[in-house]
Amino acid sequence: MQERDLYRPVCDWLSAFLRQKHRSAQIWVEDTSRSSVAEFLRRHRLTAYVPWWVTLEIPVDVTGAVLIVNHRHRPTLRLAIVEVKVRPINLRDLSQAIGYAKVVQPDYAFLVSPNGWTENLQRLVRDYQRMDVLEYAPKRRLVIARWDIVS
Repeated sequence: MQERDLYRPVCDWLSAFLRQKHRSAQIWVEDTSRSSVAEFLRRHRLTAYVPWWVTLEIPVDVTGAVLIVNHRHRPTLRLAIVEVKVRPINLRDLSQAIGYAKVVQPDYAFLVSPNGWTENLQRLVRDYQRMDVLEYAPKRRLVIARWDIVS
């Protein structure tokens, strides 16, 4: 199995996740592993909502966007990113995903693998309670999850 084999199911999951959170919003989700977040925003004409969009030349595996239109306020864009790994997630993978999240500043950030995460990373977060390593912005944390291939 290769990472790219998981991109379509991860896109489908992220789309469903965002639709559940934002039922009446317009949603876009796609594989951006061979392009960039900047290209995704440009292609969907969402650049007006992210002033620093041109700097987002980052090939995040999966990118999602939610445009919330409220008639009392101006439209709001919420971003989501997912990094996909096929091996157990390690500290290097965490660092990559946190770096992407710090630059993109998404509302939702995920790091997933069908093989979970390494013992060292589990020990750091669970045993030593180092939740700070998951933070990419105030009150925002990267979610590390095991991808269930079956369902």
